Amino acid sequence: MKITHVNYVFVVAAVGNLLALTGDTSLTWSSPVLPKLYSNDTTVNPLGKPITPDEESWIGSMQYIGAMCGILPFSLLADKIGRKAVLLFLAVPHILSFVIFALAKNINWYYAGRFLGGVSLSSVYIVLPMYVAEISEDSYRGTLLVTYSTFASFGDLLPYIVGPYISMFWFNVILSVFPLVFFILFAYLAPESPYFYVGKNDFEAKRCLSTLRHAKLTYDVDDEIDEIKYEINKNQKGDFWNTIKRKYVVKGFIVALGLSSLQQLSGLAAILAYTQNIFHDAGSNFSPEISSIIVGTVLFLASFGGPLIVDKRGRKFLLVCSSIGIITSESVLGLYFYLKERTTVSVENISWLPVVCLMVYVITFNIGYGPLPYTITSEILPSNVKFHLATVTGFSGWLMSFLVTKFFGVLNEALGTCGTFWLFSGICVFGLLFIITVVPETKGKSFQEIQVILDK
Repeated sequence: MKITHVNYVFVVAAVGNLLALTGDTSLTWSSPVLPKLYSNDTTVNPLGKPITPDEESWIGSMQYIGAMCGILPFSLLADKIGRKAVLLFLAVPHILSFVIFALAKNINWYYAGRFLGGVSLSSVYIVLPMYVAEISEDSYRGTLLVTYSTFASFGDLLPYIVGPYISMFWFNVILSVFPLVFFILFAYLAPESPYFYVGKNDFEAKRCLSTLRHAKLTYDVDDEIDEIKYEINKNQKGDFWNTIKRKYVVKGFIVALGLSSLQQLSGLAAILAYTQNIFHDAGSNFSPEISSIIVGTVLFLASFGGPLIVDKRGRKFLLVCSSIGIITSESVLGLYFYLKERTTVSVENISWLPVVCLMVYVITFNIGYGPLPYTITSEILPSNVKFHLATVTGFSGWLMSFLVTKFFGVLNEALGTCGTFWLFSGICVFGLLFIITVVPETKGKSFQEIQVILDK
């Protein structure tokens, strides 16, 4: 089969997305692991004794502390040593974390492994979308950026499928294979971003672009170099502080910060970390393990929808649909728990409802709230301040994830499970209004066109 430039760029992005897959395995890793760590059976629980609720909350949330610590140095290094080098380095903490989990016999090693996984997780979700945006063309950039959600969703599904049924040792050995394969293939196949080289080494920039567009007809590498230089030079007039005062930069930052925070305040981190516990508390007819697999499978299948429609219907349309779906599913789930916990109404005949609600949640989350905040952030921030501002928005998102995960149990005790899900739903109502009134449409537009829209 003839290899086109589009085929090659998609292959590079797919290999890069193995790192997104690895990152998302760490999000759902705790769901099958925590029930084992509560076991008195030493053949199941490598710690030899059950964990406490406080230890559970730290295992569930420790990776987000790592995410907040890792996001700054690695994101800034992408401008210093290159996007490719940083992405390769970020595979190493993931590999180490799974090795630690496979061998650990002490709770503190679990904390250390979760912290290391978080260090990689946060930076990947900044550096990888920017790398993909910079090697892509406007016509397929949106589609390519959201394909990572398919890989990430398979990463979410994998612990649900494998974790409950094999030992802790082999579970973590299997998960360590993915970052290892990424490291080998990405080192061999992937070029550096031409944006990194432009202004530093134009010869290398031309070589990168020639590799990326090698089979494209009627292509002039110098024209694309000039376009990249125009964008970079436009945004480098004056110092950093003068740049971030510009109207289109301020508006872009507000959009990125809002989407990053709202994404996590929808309750995703807690739902993924405690899926089996949620189904256990709901009293579903299905076992918690099977319910989690159903939700994870739906999440994975739903991820194929985004790449097919993101460049047809647009980012804003999908975000609105996503908000409505999340609000509806969490409101109904809250009502179910209200009936179960605070009334005498029997929910036995509707015990299937929590599974359906979380299926609706993951479907609608995965077409909008999931991939699009990263996509839009990579499109609306100017290149010379992109990593700095994306680092701030990423930090805020991981902070929200930590708070949601660490205090999910506290919220359940204070508000009831029903109140917790209604709180998440209420935040998403605010998010819907934010999307409708503030977020711009970026479908099919160049970086320059997007900045013009934001500058109005």
